[in-house]
This record gives sequence, structure tokens and C-alpha cells, in this order.
Amino acid sequence: MNKLDLVIFDMDGLLLDTETISLKAWKKTFKNYNIDIDVEKLFFTKILGSNETSIKNTMMELSKISEETFYDIINNQIEEAFNIVRKDGINIKKGAIELINFLNDKKIKKAIASSSIRKKVDLYLDKTNLKKEFDYILCGDEAERPKPYPDLYNNVCCYFNNDKNNVIILEDSKNGLLSAKNALIEKRFYIPDLLLLSEEDEKELSYKKFNDLIEVRDYIKSNFF
Repeated sequence: MNKLDLVIFDMDGLLLDTETISLKAWKKTFKNYNIDIDVEKLFFTKILGSNETSIKNTMMELSKISEETFYDIINNQIEEAFNIVRKDGINIKKGAIELINFLNDKKIKKAIASSSIRKKVDLYLDKTNLKKEFDYILCGDEAERPKPYPDLYNNVCCYFNNDKNNVIILEDSKNGLLSAKNALIEKRFYIPDLLLLSEEDEKELSYKKFNDLIEVRDYIKSNFF
């Protein structure tokens, strides 16, 4: 029987439905700055899954804004997203509660390794009452380098002093899976959200693919216990 000591969750798009929040916030921000861009087309083709530098280059090219204005826009988008979450809350992804409860029953450690800043992670987890469910949470502004570098996953495994052979990571993005691969974690479970990997990337980066976290729970139940 396989051994399992630790499951590491991504947050955005994996544990929580943050992408719909992000899209709404971008729409409000572009309206605030009178930027006439097809937000949904831009979001799905250029923003979703991209880092800040890529977003900056895209927006400066499309709207001819200055670099200074771009950083004002980024800060406004973050605040708009926070306001949406404070007012309306945020949805937990299908199967997350069931998987967490199952891991609790089996006494398996749970952690979050998120590229998002601590302020965002704390707000979102507090709003969903999930923070207490995790044994350790590491955020993007607490690691030397973001995903796809291995720092976040290496640091979490180091915290628990775990053999990486007994660790599962749960990711919805290419950068997240690549980060775990760079950290030499074999069991990289891919649960797609809005942005799908190419077949080539999926084959190279993921250990196994699932439709939702219910399927992850059932797989762990069948293969580890």
C-alpha cells in the first residue's frame, strides 16, 4: 500500500473559485480607468495564469498606458477583488470540504502553497472558514521565488520534514505543476479550472488528472488506505 503523509493544496482555482472573482474585479477596474478592452477575451487569453510582467506587457501594448498607471491599475484590481469577497464571499470548489474531512479522519497533514500574497490568502480563507483546517500555509510573498520555481513546495516539505515520495500536491495550473515538478515531487495531481493545459503539458507535468476534488478523495481512499 502506498504511504501518504502530506497533501499540499494550491488555493486559487483549486481550493477556491477565485478566477470568477478576478474576472469581475478586472471588469470593474477597467471601467474605473476608462480602459476600453474586451475584458473576457483578454482575461481568458492573456491574464489568466500569467504573471505580473506578462500582464503588464499585454496591457501596455493594448491600451498604451504608462508603467506607473499599470501599477495603479494592479493595486485597484486587487482592492476590487477584496471588496467583492468581503461583500459577497467566495465559493469553495466542489469536493474540497469532502476531501478535507477525509484527510482529517485519516490524520493526514494538510498545507497550502499559494503564489498569492498573505493578505489575500488570509482574507479568502477567513471568509470561507477554511484557515483552521490547514496545518501550515505558505504564501507567495513569503518565499524567495514564486511558482514555477520550486521554493514554495520545497519550503512546505521542509517544514514537515517529509519524504517527498509520501506527498501529494493538488494544482490547477501549469506554473503550479511545474513548481512541484521542479521540487521533485512525483505525485502531482492536476484538477483543471478555467485554463486547460495542452495535452503535451498535461502528460509532462501531471501524475494524474481529475475532474474535481471528490475524485481526488476517492482515488486516495482506494490507493492509499
